[in-house]
Amino acid sequence: MELVVVVLSVFILICFCYISEYGTKTKTKIEELNKEIERLNKEVELRDVYKREVERIEFDKEVKSIGIEKMTISNKHQYRVIGKKKPKILIGDYNLQSVRNTCGVLMRMGFDVDVVETAEDIIERVKSFMHYDLIISNNEYYGSKHKSKITNSYQLLNKLKEIEDFNTPVIVLTVSDDREKFISYGFNEYMQKILDEEKVIEVFPKVLKKIKFETIEKQ
Repeated sequence: MELVVVVLSVFILICFCYISEYGTKTKTKIEELNKEIERLNKEVELRDVYKREVERIEFDKEVKSIGIEKMTISNKHQYRVIGKKKPKILIGDYNLQSVRNTCGVLMRMGFDVDVVETAEDIIERVKSFMHYDLIISNNEYYGSKHKSKITNSYQLLNKLKEIEDFNTPVIVLTVSDDREKFISYGFNEYMQKILDEEKVIEVFPKVLKKIKFETIEKQ
C-alpha cells in the first residue's frame, strides 16, 4: 500500500512538473506571438503612413504640375514678399482649380508653399513637426478624394488647438462673405475666394507681423 502511495505521489509530481513546464512554454510562446503580432502591426502602420505621405507628395506635385502662369486666374502680378527666408505656407484644399489658383498666386509672390488635400493631412503635417508660418484651410472637405472625416474648417481648427504647443496662425479660405462668423470661431483671419494678390497684401500682415512686400514694376 505504501508503495502504491509512493508511486502515485511520484506520478503526480511528474505530471505537475510536466504541466508546469508546458504552461511556462505555452506562456512564452504566447508572449512571442504577441510580440510578432505587434511588430507586424507596426510594419502595417508604417507602410500606411509612408503610402499616405507619398500620396500627399503626389497631390502637391499634381497641383503644381501645370506651371505658375496657368495656375492663376488673374494674370496681374504686382507684388512679391521681401526677405531672405520666405514664409512657408501649408494649403489644405481638395479642389484642383481652387487650390491651383491659391498656390499659384502665393508662389508667384515668392512664398514657399506645400499643398495637401484633406483636413487630416494638415493635422498629420503639424504632428510630424513640419514647420509652417501659416496654414490656409478651405472651409469644407466634403469632396476630398480620400473622404476626410473632418468635413469642415471649424472641426479642423478645434483639432489643431488640441495639439500641444500649436501656435501657427490659421486662415480660412471660403466663398462665404461672413467674416465675423469665422473670426468668432477662432480663426486668425478670413479670406474670400477667389484669392488674389490684393487680398494677400491686405490680410497677411495681420497674422504675419514682420511680413513686407515690394511692388513689382510693370513689365
